[in-house]
Amino acid sequence: MDLDLRHMPMDAFHMPSIHAGMYYLPPRPGWIMRPVPAARIEMFAASDDGAMFDLQQALIDEKQERLPKLAVEIKSAPVVLTDAEFDQSFATINGRYWLNGAAGDRLRHRYDLQNYGPWNRDRQAVAFRQGRLGPPYQPPVWRQPSDDLEIAIELRNGYNYYHFSVETLGVLAHFIGDETGQPINIHLRRGKQRGFVADFIEALFPELFPRVRFLTGPRQYAAVRSVFNHRHYVYQANDKRIDEGFGKAPDLNPDASFGETIEGRRELFCASFDTSLRLLRERALQQMPRNLLSTLPRMVWMDRDEKGDARKRGLSGERPLLEALRERGFQSVCFEHLSPLEQIASMQAADIVVAPHGAGLANMIYARPDTLVIEIGTRQTQLARWGDFLSQAHVSGCRYATVFADVLGIDDQESVPTIAESHLGIRIGQRATDRILELVDLRLKQNGSGSAGGPESTG
Repeated sequence: MDLDLRHMPMDAFHMPSIHAGMYYLPPRPGWIMRPVPAARIEMFAASDDGAMFDLQQALIDEKQERLPKLAVEIKSAPVVLTDAEFDQSFATINGRYWLNGAAGDRLRHRYDLQNYGPWNRDRQAVAFRQGRLGPPYQPPVWRQPSDDLEIAIELRNGYNYYHFSVETLGVLAHFIGDETGQPINIHLRRGKQRGFVADFIEALFPELFPRVRFLTGPRQYAAVRSVFNHRHYVYQANDKRIDEGFGKAPDLNPDASFGETIEGRRELFCASFDTSLRLLRERALQQMPRNLLSTLPRMVWMDRDEKGDARKRGLSGERPLLEALRERGFQSVCFEHLSPLEQIASMQAADIVVAPHGAGLANMIYARPDTLVIEIGTRQTQLARWGDFLSQAHVSGCRYATVFADVLGIDDQESVPTIAESHLGIRIGQRATDRILELVDLRLKQNGSGSAGGPESTG
């Protein structure tokens, strides 16, 4: 699949209300979006450079105004696709690209790159409005037997813990109890595959693991089962369930242009999580050995092993912070050295977690609602990556604070390169140290002895 998107939008993208080829496995979902409590989200400027501090604070003020009072769960549901092809981390239906969750975001981004110009947005707006403002529609239900159909799932790559955890792992939860014995084909890009991918699948879905196959080449299916995330569908169809969902989440903009801009799609992403993520959390807490919890630290510094597979970005100025955290009872935990179930239990056991920006923060999926998670970021992550962990915070309901420190290796903090140019490390200065300790001390004071509560019941 060469990802040639230099076509008119109606030819490039599969529009469910216009193009045939996608069917719900019965029963049809009764809702597409439903309101849920949002995570408690905070941001703090903490650069030691005065001008950079002001820039950080100005963006915080802008984002703070748009934070949702409610989040929404967006339905993901099992479907059957006909005349489908999966190749690497994307899929087509009858030759048109399937806009499904995060893979759909990446397709829209690539489309914009390959069709650069002001006319691009206009013709996309026309195409998507044909679906959104067209006749009433809901995807049909598959009426034929499906037990003989394989299962196909998209995975961006085999080495990024964030994309695997947030986008793909939970999809398997839809097939708990599936006894068809059919192969589960996980389609991903060519390249290195790290051991955690298979380890997490085996730990959380042992009954499905023997059926899982990792495929990097193209595979065509006359019919195949998969899971559809409705996040892009909300601007592709005139479905009464969409309007009902937006009606219960008045902070979100329900008009037809919602999906025409990156900003509009980002707004929905930052205020939502999908059903697969909730099912992943539920399954993980069920599989987690309860006897692990009492042995694990309640206050955690999420360490990073840069001698291993982690990307080496660097961290400096952390010594005073770490010394102060240890005095308060914090312990360093290198999550990549733990088994999958130990990682889940470590997050579930923790009252407070402090972590530099990195994929390990995806473990917020498994945090308790009363857990405080403090991310240490920079101007780079504020501009390009803030919001990436919101779905995990929403699904757990935890308190999520980000402290924006300085960029490592930059003398003039106002001349910070973009992440696309070079993703640099973090320099933790005095202001960031003070802010983090202030948040920690306030939480410890609120908790009295420092105990914020106990792990959740797994039912």
